[in-house]
Amino acid sequence: VEIGGKTKFVCVDGPEFDGQEVNFDLLISRQKMYCDDEKVCYDLHEEECRCKK
Repeated sequence: VEIGGKTKFVCVDGPEFDGQEVNFDLLISRQKMYCDDEKVCYDLHEEECRCKK
């Protein structure tokens, strides 16, 4: 996560940061790079899961 122009690690430096200093554009773009993989995993789970709905 970029906070005030510096890279911070949430697991080490966080999890609480000043929300006004968070680079949300970068944060959102980093999260979006996993969307395709998450969709594949979700679809596989839905296909294999035999839980009652």
